[in-house]
Amino acid sequence: MFKRVLVAVDGSPTSRRALKLAVDLASHHKSKLFALHVIDERAIGIGLSASGYVAPAYVEGLIDALRSAGRRILAKAQTSARAAGQPVQGLLIESLGQGVAHTILDEARKVRADLIVLGTHGRRGLARVVMGSDAETVVREARVPVLLVRAPARRPAKRAARASR
Repeated sequence: MFKRVLVAVDGSPTSRRALKLAVDLASHHKSKLFALHVIDERAIGIGLSASGYVAPAYVEGLIDALRSAGRRILAKAQTSARAAGQPVQGLLIESLGQGVAHTILDEARKVRADLIVLGTHGRRGLARVVMGSDAETVVREARVPVLLVRAPARRPAKRAARASR
């Protein structure tokens, strides 16, 4: 059914769950798997000086750090998929000023994915308004099915667990 599966990875526990599911689906359907990590350069603007001037060398250093972290995240994802017996092609893409969601959608079109798998942190309320929802944008604008994988359920605190016994 699915011939080309694209999974977005960012190294979070939710992303690792999405990768595992994408690997299982790709293996079951004998699909080609693409693991995508998006370098979001817009994240650099958060917390920078309000004075408006930031040394170019400083910004380039931050971008290099994002690239390096992205390569490590992608390498771990590829190692995990291959260890499960699933070939995978890694894609490290810079957002170039557009949002992460639109970068994911662009790459899904480029690789002709017929399924997109991504983790969602399930933020609600103010956190969602402030942080935005890349998953929601992908679901709304994708031309192919999107499988959202929720964050792992939180374990109750030990104190709360003991009180219920």
